[in-house]
Amino acid sequence: MLRNLKFCGALLINLLVAVVGTAILDTGVRRVIPTHTVSAIVWKEIILSVVCAAFLGFFMWRTWRSAAAKWVWVLTAIWFVFGYLTIEGSANVWGRFSGFSSGSVLSGPDVRTFFGFTIPLIRAVSYSIGAYISALVYHGRISLPDGC
Repeated sequence: MLRNLKFCGALLINLLVAVVGTAILDTGVRRVIPTHTVSAIVWKEIILSVVCAAFLGFFMWRTWRSAAAKWVWVLTAIWFVFGYLTIEGSANVWGRFSGFSSGSVLSGPDVRTFFGFTIPLIRAVSYSIGAYISALVYHGRISLPDGC
């Protein structure tokens, strides 16, 4: 029971790092890259989310060695399915999730759907992939005792 509770706590902490930590990290990088079109803004957000979240996932697994980091994507996938079910009857559902449905200007529903459901999913999947790669890289390394 305590082990499951510890895993759930680690999962929530890793989820917070994956979604909010990535937002904090990519905000500093975002200012350096100029964008002039809506599609450039969307692509910049996607690319920065993937790179920053994978970076965080890699180093967070290396630091904490928690298996929960590899399973963060499940929670955001459930959230994404919930988002899909709430707007499935409206027009251009996948356009709203991708951020490209509004043409020249992102409208309110598009922004909410894209940043509320799609970006957390992208960040959590990238975070989990980064943690999985880190587990593969650092799993085989054995630290030798001093003097060997």
